[in-house]
Amino acid sequence: MTYLTFVRKERRLLTFAISLTFFSSFGQTFLLSLFVPYFLTAFDLSNASFGTLYSLATLTGAMALPYLGQWIDRIPLRNYSMYVASGLLVAAILMSIAWHVAMLFVALIFLRLTGQGLSGHTAQATMARIYDRDRGKALSISALGYPIGEAILPSLIAFMMVYMHWRTVWGFVAGLIALFFIPVLWSLIKNESTTVEKSEEDVGTTRENYSKIFSDNRTFYTIPAILIPPFWVTGLFLYQVSAAGDMGWTAAIVASAFVAFAISRIVSGLLSGPMIDRFSAQTLFPFFLIPMMLGLTVAIFFSGTWTAFIYMGLVGVTLGLSSTFKSSLWAELYGTKMIGTVQSLFASIMVFSTALSPFLMGWMLDSGFTLTSIFVIALTSSFFSALLSCRLFFKS
Repeated sequence: MTYLTFVRKERRLLTFAISLTFFSSFGQTFLLSLFVPYFLTAFDLSNASFGTLYSLATLTGAMALPYLGQWIDRIPLRNYSMYVASGLLVAAILMSIAWHVAMLFVALIFLRLTGQGLSGHTAQATMARIYDRDRGKALSISALGYPIGEAILPSLIAFMMVYMHWRTVWGFVAGLIALFFIPVLWSLIKNESTTVEKSEEDVGTTRENYSKIFSDNRTFYTIPAILIPPFWVTGLFLYQVSAAGDMGWTAAIVASAFVAFAISRIVSGLLSGPMIDRFSAQTLFPFFLIPMMLGLTVAIFFSGTWTAFIYMGLVGVTLGLSSTFKSSLWAELYGTKMIGTVQSLFASIMVFSTALSPFLMGWMLDSGFTLTSIFVIALTSSFFSALLSCRLFFKS
């Protein structure tokens, strides 16, 4: 089935999934970082104290994710998606009225959990479960909400904050979620015939599912490769503007290179769908780190403005492939009945790794590591992770 035919036929569920991945932006670091200067002033926080608060909020959400994420396997999708959207609404409301640092902390927990965690989880688990032959296309299309949010929302939010208080901006976000996102989501999913509640016997207990996951050797072949891109991208993107002088890049060059990152992520994400449908995610997975490794190699051995664009573009290719490959791989390895449990577990592990990345990167930079030396470490760890994932070829 071609992309156009597939989109026309499945436009309702695809729109549902894209809406979730787009609105997940409100819990993502790239958008929340815009508010950090205002948080520091309003709550009299230092950079270090806010960083600790943010990491604790992220880790708290990560701990709750496996439990809350597995309920998508047990209750109707229309109910589950409304719970997730309502949680995002509560987070935005709390942020708009936060008058104490404790309320800011609770708002951050809800934003990280429902935004970064459960919104994307709901979209990807739904696509992976419902579609079989066209799973790759469904996942790649649903993931478009991520780069669309990255392209549109930062400029829009920055423009709004020129004329409004930051709390007012969050009030508008809450209104957008309540008056647009939730009604649209409900209209798309309320009559969906696939939202049938599954019994405990169908999906098994959480303990049984975890036992199945960790007794499968292929799990340990995939975990390092899954964690490497978000771990290094989180740390490198957070500090690369301040450390870009090591590479001869300016802040303007790094900002411009994000265009290459976004475009390559969209294109590779769309191309990954038909590739998975033809060859399977299990066959292709060992190769998805190669573009990122090539980008790191270019940044290590070459200098000049152009290297920033090549590096960011190739990293974007790996990120675009990653979001589609992972969800499809879980369905292939563990089946679709427990896809919510599997995906939420690995998402939680990923969030833990991204929470640790800024601490490690900050320590390395403070200890005298150059950006080039960090690129070498990232490249080495990516190479061995990719090598380990090659064991997926041996389907045991």
